[in-house]
Amino acid sequence: MFNPRKRPRDERNEEFIRYVRQESQPGLDGNDIVTRFISPAVTARWWRKGGQQRLSRAIDRNIHALPTTIENGYLNIFSILVYIGRTYLINNFTSNGYQDQRLPLLDAQCFGDDPALVDDMKEFCENQWMFCPLIFSRHTPMDKRYIDPRQILPIKTTFTITTDSNHSKSIIRVVTLYPECFDHEWSSTGTVVFKEYHTRERESLRDAWIKEYNAFAAIESCDYIVKYLGSFEQNNRCFMILEHASEGSLLELFKRNERPATEEERRYFLYGLMGLTKAIDKIQNLGGGPRNQRTGFAHRDIKPANILVFPGQDGRYSDGFQMKLADFDTATPNRPIDEDESSFQDNDGNRTYCSPEATRFYRDQEKGFMQVPVASDVWSLGCVISEAIVWVAGGTAALDEAANDRRREILTHWPFLADGSFGECFHNSSTALTCVVKSHSAALDALQGPIFLSRNVCSLVERWMLVPYRERQYPILIWKAFEGQYRELFHPAPPSGHYSAPLLPQPGFHHTMMLTQSPVNIASSIFQPDQAPHQRPFSHPGPSRQVGMATNHPNMHQRGPLGINTRMPSNNGTPIDRHISTQWSHSDVQAVAELEDKSSPVSAVSTNGFNLGHSLGSPNHPGISFSTQDSHHNSVPDANSPAKTSVDIHRLTPQKQQNGAGMYGDLTIGDVVIHRSNNGKREALEGYEQFCNRMGRRRFVFIIDDSVTMRNREREVLRAMEVLVWLVRKIDQTGPEIRFASKPDQKYPIERRPRFLLNMDRFINPIRKWLRGNDAETFCNMKHSSNQIFADANMVDPKRPTSVIILTDGIWEGGGPIEEKGVEACITKVIKRMEDKGLGDTAFTFQFLSFGNDPDGLRRLIYLDDHALYGGDEHNRIDIVDHKSSESNVWAILTGSVSPGNDEASAGPSTVRPSFSQGE
Repeated sequence: MFNPRKRPRDERNEEFIRYVRQESQPGLDGNDIVTRFISPAVTARWWRKGGQQRLSRAIDRNIHALPTTIENGYLNIFSILVYIGRTYLINNFTSNGYQDQRLPLLDAQCFGDDPALVDDMKEFCENQWMFCPLIFSRHTPMDKRYIDPRQILPIKTTFTITTDSNHSKSIIRVVTLYPECFDHEWSSTGTVVFKEYHTRERESLRDAWIKEYNAFAAIESCDYIVKYLGSFEQNNRCFMILEHASEGSLLELFKRNERPATEEERRYFLYGLMGLTKAIDKIQNLGGGPRNQRTGFAHRDIKPANILVFPGQDGRYSDGFQMKLADFDTATPNRPIDEDESSFQDNDGNRTYCSPEATRFYRDQEKGFMQVPVASDVWSLGCVISEAIVWVAGGTAALDEAANDRRREILTHWPFLADGSFGECFHNSSTALTCVVKSHSAALDALQGPIFLSRNVCSLVERWMLVPYRERQYPILIWKAFEGQYRELFHPAPPSGHYSAPLLPQPGFHHTMMLTQSPVNIASSIFQPDQAPHQRPFSHPGPSRQVGMATNHPNMHQRGPLGINTRMPSNNGTPIDRHISTQWSHSDVQAVAELEDKSSPVSAVSTNGFNLGHSLGSPNHPGISFSTQDSHHNSVPDANSPAKTSVDIHRLTPQKQQNGAGMYGDLTIGDVVIHRSNNGKREALEGYEQFCNRMGRRRFVFIIDDSVTMRNREREVLRAMEVLVWLVRKIDQTGPEIRFASKPDQKYPIERRPRFLLNMDRFINPIRKWLRGNDAETFCNMKHSSNQIFADANMVDPKRPTSVIILTDGIWEGGGPIEEKGVEACITKVIKRMEDKGLGDTAFTFQFLSFGNDPDGLRRLIYLDDHALYGGDEHNRIDIVDHKSSESNVWAILTGSVSPGNDEASAGPSTVRPSFSQGE
């Protein structure tokens, strides 16, 4: 029998050479020329074939390396040497420690300049490329790596995607790599995208490649942003490697007209679409700045072509469906962000989806630098969501019709926009076009089945996204609003239990499940996304109340503040009232009020003639009326109605007109928000000068109740803090101090410097961080927090008059349901310290700023303001405490008990004081 061990060694090497030629596969070199290669994994299989001892038999007496040494570190090098018949050169590699991972070898003189050795090494260098294809692995990151033009890309198949996105900058190739040439931890399928920039033709496009790399480097990872897998340069061609979206872009999905067909599919689609707000939140909140300052960048080119679609596990629109933001080659550099001063970037994006403030109307604006806030990305995403809703309802025909409507409105009323190539944009240079809102209304009317989710997405777009940039909400707030409303619709929490993370829709959902939810409770949940289960309004059947609303657009369907049509056409086209059976609580009205406050000019709601049954009206929100019953239901007393509760909420709530109204004017926090949105200065505000003169130089300390009960007040707290800090910055020379009740020992900003060296972000970023990550699971222990904060003997400083403003809902752990003896005792100690230091009663004051209308919470705060004795008696009471609602006069909030008259107005002279005896 023939024994291969008896063959000459050269003959055995010929067997390996035949194996290499047989197993080699075609790839592409740096010139896109098909070139054959064999991967190291394939050659290793030949050497390691069981029972053959091929490596031992290939080593002759001129080789001074052990078989195990070659196998563990030099196997690919040895394969090349066997292929060219120069196995003796392995000694040079092993003695110099030049292992496989250092291939490819580019210097033929790396082992010396002996002419014979150099000639041998040149032959090695020329033949090594066949054995050294580019290997893609998670363990060897590839960031802007230079690749020799001779190195082979192990591409098995490739095809080019035809796209309207960045066609002049790059070409998009979907490539499938050979399985031996990529790590499955790097890519599960080996099908990825090679985005090749046309740097051969335009060297300037290298900047776009670098921009995109820098963006991905700053992002690191995000579930809502396309996954970055690497970047390299070869033969003056610059590549980005990205994950592949099998469904292509959202634009391609639009063109294929493959719409979600059922209500369940529509839910998956909207959930994936709204997740893009988290992508914007990510790029605007990267951190890493000096002293933990907020940093981020603007994408500047958000459009359907730059949004990738990933199918679900059981079909396109099923569990796992996602959309991801892509194409960051127009992104701005990562830099510190401050909405108040320095968050502006140059515009460099698409004209259809660009925001009003990013619009270049005239030719002379094209070449210059134009400042655009990062909030412009929110507008652009709002335009995309607007189109998506129209497309879901009517397909590509509806998209074309909506674009035509925009063109007509612009040509008719805003022709200068058409002259600047903005003929299909969504704005009139300041606000959203009227036809945009009408297209939403038409789309909602065309949808089949329950449409609560679609309605409320429309409402978020109209009120929070397609509005002037200073009125736009933070992306994370938009997401929380949507997610909370989604959770209420599809995964309502049980009556008790732990608050859980949001869930994706589950298969098998029945339409009737949605209809069991109260539409008004759904509306309320939009603004209470993280409300604890015990705080959520009940959805049990109750008296039906008819909702009616007058709008400024008589040709449009009448719509409630959440975008819910309250009138619908009958068969003959005559509108009929839609009756909504629901339980309205005061928090429901307030939630509706919040959204109404954010309405855009094109969807403004009339505010005349407010009337609300059971005295639940609000002077801030006229135009909504509720009958106590309708023809289908008898009036049933509600357990939560005023007749059943021990105290009327509105008798405990400080009323606006009684809360220091007229103090330096009638400004509220909302008024100042509008003033700031118009780039107004502090000095231009009515009453600012008088306020500054009254307060003088003064320190302000803000304490924020960040407990579980304040979750649904996060947006209100952020809004209030942005206004209050902005107003007092010039009064407090070192800048206001911010603390959280859950971490009373931690002061913000961490760095104490003169306030003119600290921008607004230093003060507001901690609140934004709380907003994004509030996971409090307990009630506020205000007694503990107060004792910790005011235990510092230097807190009461004769040289620094101080105002402490505590933002809370009054729902605290411990203490009685009315009196709050623990906090009272703490304030009593502060008063004693003031007396010891000879300070007057305006040198240190407390202001409780209340949010919401919890009866016990309001009782507690009113008790501390007007009834606690603080160590005195009824005839000798030192009062350094005040209480105001967050809707009060802003100067009254900031002045507090510094003004005795303002302090007396806290509960309103005409408001009946509640009795504080137990059992009322």
